Amino acid sequence: MASSIGSSSARGVTMIAETANRPLAVFVPGWVLDDRSLAPPARGDVVEVVLTFHPTGHTPSPSEQTVRATVRPVFGHTPYSHPEGGLRWPLEAIGDRWSAEWLSDRPRTGRVELTGRLVVDIFWTGSDNPVPVRGRVRRVQLVEQRIEHTGSGVRAVDGTERLTEVESTPHRSWSNPETPSTEDPFQGTGVLLDLDLDDVPATKTEFVAGAVSVDGPDVWVMDRSNPILLQIDTGSTPPRIVEYLLPLTIEPPKNQWTRKVHADRDGCWITSRHEVFRCDRAGDAALTIERVSAEGGNSVLVDGRLFLVGSTYPALRHDRRYGVVRVDPDAHPVRMLDDERQLIPVDDPATVARVTAQRRRADTAHGADGTEWVAVGELSAQSPDGTRRRVDLDVRTRGTVHWIQPDPYADPANADIMARISVPPPRPRLSDETAGP
Repeated sequence: MASSIGSSSARGVTMIAETANRPLAVFVPGWVLDDRSLAPPARGDVVEVVLTFHPTGHTPSPSEQTVRATVRPVFGHTPYSHPEGGLRWPLEAIGDRWSAEWLSDRPRTGRVELTGRLVVDIFWTGSDNPVPVRGRVRRVQLVEQRIEHTGSGVRAVDGTERLTEVESTPHRSWSNPETPSTEDPFQGTGVLLDLDLDDVPATKTEFVAGAVSVDGPDVWVMDRSNPILLQIDTGSTPPRIVEYLLPLTIEPPKNQWTRKVHADRDGCWITSRHEVFRCDRAGDAALTIERVSAEGGNSVLVDGRLFLVGSTYPALRHDRRYGVVRVDPDAHPVRMLDDERQLIPVDDPATVARVTAQRRRADTAHGADGTEWVAVGELSAQSPDGTRRRVDLDVRTRGTVHWIQPDPYADPANADIMARISVPPPRPRLSDETAGP
């Protein structure tokens, strides 16, 4: 993405794109269409896209616009080296009902005017959780550029764009341009969409199944991102579904799942890479929940014991602050939650091998009767005979949740800490009559 940014200068003009009733112009590169990350849009479609801002510098373009936005840094992120030299810092530009990433040649913050293109992208180099932009397509224009021969092939000539209005995006291969003809040396590079950001349906709050676990007739399903847990009693007809709204964080839905669920007869464990929670039945349609560990990891339930499995080999990983760094394996790759709910290392090779062999995907579980449950957006069940059915999760009742919040200041395990940080109570002041000389 950085190679197509160009200059990061911003030029102000009098026409501002997000004034009332003015659509937002968004460029869709041909390679995004070839990737099938976005279905070829037509006029009247509602699309949801992630945007990046590309300043146009000193080369005018018929698809550029000037927008007002408030920019803020993507904090804690190392800058990028630009192919043309210099550094680029990732910023987030926030406008009226839209946002976009911008790689700037200087750290910036506050209100700005930017001239350039808002471009649909599928790679997000700064923020881990980009905010998608939703709009109804009011106009589709085919963007073409003049192609010329070079010593090593062909290239698009800057400043030669032309726009042709069409009803829908042409179905074609965009990433493999043909040799230009002498009669018409122009070839398509993408489409320009005019998005109406007002005329869109309201976003529905839906349950998105991300993790599932089974114990007997009970199926526990966790939302991919939101702290919502469903308990399905398959022993009743029809199956009874109870929804529990848990006191957990809302996780970014960038993966297939953000938490795992491990069911047992008394309730379930909920784990993530950050923590471990325990949910216990507390009556009909009632749960208690308590955080038992502020450490997390890849979890496995074996014979009623919860294990956390860490890394066993060194690896190179991309860190947002440092770039690519070496990460050494954990000193104790396998740890077990004991009866005191403390994580203790497991060094027995046979136990380690047994635990690591039982790691599984969070979105698939198998019941005792051989039914396979799959939680990928929706919940489905496949019987041993191969019949698959979708489970309707819309009809459900609301359960109650009791949140157990231990007081760390009263925990005997922290007495040594409290002794160091506590301030002695003030001594009572003596009255004038009892005060000594």
